[in-house]
Amino acid sequence: AQLLPGDGTRPWRALLRVQAGAQPVDVSQLRTALADLPGTQVVNIADELSGMYTRYLHEATVQALLGALAVCLLLALHLRSWRRLWRIAQPIVAAVLIVLAVMSASGVALGILHLVGLLLTVAIGSNYALFFDQLRSQQETQPDGSPVTGIDNDTLASLALANLTSGVSFLLLAFSSIPALYAVGQVVAPGIVISLLLSAAFIPLAKR
Repeated sequence: AQLLPGDGTRPWRALLRVQAGAQPVDVSQLRTALADLPGTQVVNIADELSGMYTRYLHEATVQALLGALAVCLLLALHLRSWRRLWRIAQPIVAAVLIVLAVMSASGVALGILHLVGLLLTVAIGSNYALFFDQLRSQQETQPDGSPVTGIDNDTLASLALANLTSGVSFLLLAFSSIPALYAVGQVVAPGIVISLLLSAAFIPLAKR
Protein backbone atom coordinates (compact mmCIF):
# COMPACT_ATOMS: atom_id res chain seq x y z
CA ALA A 1 0.00 0.00 0.00
CA GLN A 2 1.05 3.58 -0.61
CA LEU A 3 -0.34 6.74 1.01
CA LEU A 4 -0.66 9.90 -1.06
CA PRO A 5 -1.78 13.40 -0.01
CA GLY A 6 -5.43 14.06 -0.84
CA ASP A 7 -7.55 17.19 -0.84
CA GLY A 8 -10.65 18.60 0.85
CA THR A 9 -12.32 16.21 3.28
CA ARG A 10 -9.98 13.38 2.27
CA PRO A 11 -6.51 14.37 3.38
CA TRP A 12 -5.02 11.02 2.39
CA ARG A 13 -5.45 8.51 -0.39
CA ALA A 14 -4.30 4.91 -0.35
CA LEU A 15 -3.09 3.03 -3.41
CA LEU A 16 -3.48 -0.74 -3.19
CA ARG A 17 -1.92 -2.91 -5.87
CA VAL A 18 -3.82 -6.10 -6.63
CA GLN A 19 -1.50 -9.00 -7.36
CA ALA A 20 -2.73 -11.50 -9.92
CA GLY A 21 -2.22 -15.17 -9.22
CA ALA A 22 -2.31 -17.97 -11.75
CA GLN A 23 -5.45 -16.45 -13.28
CA PRO A 24 -5.66 -12.83 -14.50
CA VAL A 25 -7.69 -10.40 -12.43
CA ASP A 26 -11.23 -9.81 -13.72
CA VAL A 27 -11.47 -6.03 -13.49
CA SER A 28 -15.25 -5.94 -13.95
CA GLN A 29 -15.82 -8.39 -11.09
CA LEU A 30 -13.41 -6.44 -8.90
CA ARG A 31 -15.29 -3.21 -9.59
CA THR A 32 -18.58 -4.92 -8.72
CA ALA A 33 -17.18 -6.28 -5.47
CA LEU A 34 -15.90 -2.85 -4.40
CA ALA A 35 -18.88 -0.85 -5.64
CA ASP A 36 -20.39 -0.50 -2.14
CA LEU A 37 -17.21 1.03 -0.68
CA PRO A 38 -17.40 4.84 -0.89
CA GLY A 39 -14.45 6.61 -2.53
CA THR A 40 -13.07 3.41 -4.03
CA GLN A 41 -11.91 3.36 -7.63
CA VAL A 42 -10.44 0.48 -9.62
CA VAL A 43 -7.84 1.48 -12.19
CA ASN A 44 -6.44 -0.90 -14.79
CA ILE A 45 -2.96 0.53 -15.36
CA ALA A 46 -2.32 -1.45 -18.54
CA ASP A 47 -5.55 -0.28 -20.16
CA GLU A 48 -5.00 3.32 -19.07
CA LEU A 49 -1.45 3.43 -20.46
CA SER A 50 -2.56 1.76 -23.68
CA GLY A 51 -5.38 4.27 -24.09
CA MET A 52 -3.07 7.22 -23.44
CA TYR A 53 -0.53 5.97 -25.96
CA THR A 54 -3.24 5.37 -28.56
CA ARG A 55 -4.53 8.93 -28.11
CA TYR A 56 -1.03 10.40 -28.33
CA LEU A 57 -0.28 8.38 -31.46
CA HIS A 58 -3.54 9.49 -33.07
CA GLU A 59 -2.85 13.14 -32.26
CA ALA A 60 0.72 12.86 -33.55
CA THR A 61 -0.50 11.26 -36.78
CA VAL A 62 -3.10 13.97 -37.34
CA GLN A 63 -0.56 16.72 -36.67
CA ALA A 64 1.97 15.08 -39.00
CA LEU A 65 -0.62 14.92 -41.78
CA LEU A 66 -1.58 18.55 -41.20
CA GLY A 67 2.08 19.51 -41.34
CA ALA A 68 2.54 17.62 -44.61
CA LEU A 69 -0.54 19.36 -46.02
CA ALA A 70 0.85 22.76 -45.00
CA VAL A 71 4.15 21.98 -46.72
CA CYS A 72 2.29 20.98 -49.89
CA LEU A 73 0.31 24.23 -49.85
CA LEU A 74 3.48 26.31 -49.43
CA LEU A 75 5.15 24.44 -52.28
CA ALA A 76 2.07 24.95 -54.44
CA LEU A 77 2.17 28.70 -53.79
CA HIS A 78 5.87 28.82 -54.61
CA LEU A 79 5.88 26.57 -57.67
CA ARG A 80 2.49 27.69 -59.06
CA SER A 81 2.27 24.39 -60.87
CA TRP A 82 0.32 21.33 -59.77
CA ARG A 83 2.36 19.25 -62.18
CA ARG A 84 5.64 20.19 -60.52
CA LEU A 85 4.12 19.75 -57.07
CA TRP A 86 3.01 16.24 -57.95
CA ARG A 87 6.44 15.53 -59.40
CA ILE A 88 8.11 16.61 -56.15
CA ALA A 89 5.66 14.77 -53.92
CA GLN A 90 5.94 11.45 -55.77
CA PRO A 91 9.41 10.35 -54.60
CA ILE A 92 8.84 11.56 -51.04
CA VAL A 93 5.48 9.81 -50.66
CA ALA A 94 6.88 6.67 -52.27
CA ALA A 95 9.87 6.66 -49.91
CA VAL A 96 7.60 7.02 -46.86
CA LEU A 97 5.32 4.22 -48.08
CA ILE A 98 8.27 1.91 -48.75
CA VAL A 99 9.68 2.49 -45.26
CA LEU A 100 6.25 1.87 -43.70
CA ALA A 101 5.82 -1.29 -45.78
CA VAL A 102 9.19 -2.66 -44.67
CA MET A 103 8.38 -1.85 -41.03
CA SER A 104 5.02 -3.59 -41.32
CA ALA A 105 6.56 -6.64 -42.99
CA SER A 106 9.18 -6.78 -40.23
CA GLY A 107 6.54 -6.66 -37.51
CA VAL A 108 7.63 -3.25 -36.17
CA ALA A 109 4.75 -1.34 -34.56
CA LEU A 110 4.49 2.30 -35.60
CA GLY A 111 5.27 4.63 -32.70
CA ILE A 112 5.44 8.35 -32.09
CA LEU A 113 9.21 8.42 -32.57
CA HIS A 114 8.79 6.68 -35.91
CA LEU A 115 6.54 9.57 -36.95
CA VAL A 116 9.31 11.98 -35.98
CA GLY A 117 11.65 9.96 -38.19
CA LEU A 118 9.20 10.12 -41.08
CA LEU A 119 8.98 13.90 -40.72
CA LEU A 120 12.78 14.08 -40.91
CA THR A 121 12.68 11.86 -43.97
CA VAL A 122 10.23 14.23 -45.65
CA ALA A 123 12.29 17.28 -44.67
CA ILE A 124 15.56 15.88 -46.00
CA GLY A 125 14.07 14.09 -48.99
CA SER A 126 12.25 17.21 -50.15
CA ASN A 127 15.63 18.88 -50.72
CA TYR A 128 16.58 16.20 -53.23
CA ALA A 129 13.18 16.31 -54.90
CA LEU A 130 13.29 20.10 -55.23
CA PHE A 131 16.81 20.02 -56.67
CA PHE A 132 15.99 17.47 -59.35
CA ASP A 133 12.69 19.16 -60.16
CA GLN A 134 14.48 22.47 -60.65
CA LEU A 135 16.99 20.76 -62.92
CA ARG A 136 14.23 19.15 -64.94
CA SER A 137 12.35 22.45 -65.22
CA GLN A 138 15.48 24.16 -66.55
CA GLN A 139 15.80 21.46 -69.19
CA GLU A 140 12.17 21.85 -70.22
CA THR A 141 12.42 25.65 -70.53
CA GLN A 142 15.65 25.85 -72.55
CA PRO A 143 15.55 27.94 -75.73
CA ASP A 144 14.71 26.13 -78.94
CA GLY A 145 17.62 24.27 -80.41
CA SER A 146 19.76 24.26 -77.27
CA PRO A 147 20.89 20.80 -76.15
CA VAL A 148 19.57 19.17 -72.99
CA THR A 149 22.72 18.55 -71.00
CA GLY A 150 21.17 16.86 -67.96
CA ILE A 151 23.00 16.51 -64.69
CA ASP A 152 26.78 16.19 -64.81
CA ASN A 153 28.62 13.39 -63.08
CA ASP A 154 30.38 15.67 -60.58
CA THR A 155 27.08 17.05 -59.29
CA LEU A 156 25.62 13.58 -59.09
CA ALA A 157 28.66 12.35 -57.17
CA SER A 158 28.41 15.27 -54.73
CA LEU A 159 24.75 14.53 -54.07
CA ALA A 160 25.48 10.84 -53.60
CA LEU A 161 28.29 11.61 -51.14
CA ALA A 162 26.11 14.01 -49.13
CA ASN A 163 23.33 11.45 -49.06
CA LEU A 164 25.73 8.69 -48.05
CA THR A 165 27.13 10.64 -45.11
CA SER A 166 23.63 11.51 -43.91
CA GLY A 167 22.46 7.92 -44.32
CA VAL A 168 25.45 6.51 -42.44
CA SER A 169 24.94 9.01 -39.61
CA PHE A 170 21.34 7.94 -39.10
CA LEU A 171 22.29 4.30 -39.63
CA LEU A 172 24.60 4.55 -36.62
CA LEU A 173 21.64 5.79 -34.59
CA ALA A 174 19.76 2.66 -35.63
CA PHE A 175 22.34 0.60 -33.72
CA SER A 176 21.93 2.66 -30.55
CA SER A 177 20.67 1.04 -27.37
CA ILE A 178 18.56 4.14 -26.66
CA PRO A 179 15.02 3.47 -27.99
CA ALA A 180 14.45 7.05 -29.16
CA LEU A 181 17.62 7.15 -31.26
CA TYR A 182 17.03 3.63 -32.53
CA ALA A 183 13.50 4.42 -33.71
CA VAL A 184 14.55 7.59 -35.53
CA GLY A 185 17.60 5.98 -37.12
CA GLN A 186 15.82 2.93 -38.48
CA VAL A 187 13.32 5.18 -40.29
CA VAL A 188 15.46 8.07 -41.56
CA ALA A 189 18.49 6.07 -42.78
CA PRO A 190 16.65 4.09 -45.47
CA GLY A 191 14.11 6.85 -46.09
CA ILE A 192 16.56 9.51 -47.27
CA VAL A 193 18.49 7.07 -49.47
CA ILE A 194 15.28 5.95 -51.15
CA SER A 195 14.21 9.59 -51.57
CA LEU A 196 17.41 10.43 -53.44
CA LEU A 197 17.20 7.37 -55.68
CA LEU A 198 13.57 8.00 -56.58
CA SER A 199 14.12 11.74 -57.11
CA ALA A 200 17.00 11.07 -59.51
CA ALA A 201 15.39 8.12 -61.27
CA PHE A 202 14.03 10.08 -64.24
CA ILE A 203 16.80 12.67 -64.66
CA PRO A 204 19.02 12.08 -67.73
CA LEU A 205 22.79 12.09 -67.37
CA ALA A 206 24.84 14.72 -69.12
CA LYS A 207 25.76 14.10 -72.75
CA ARG A 208 29.44 14.47 -73.54
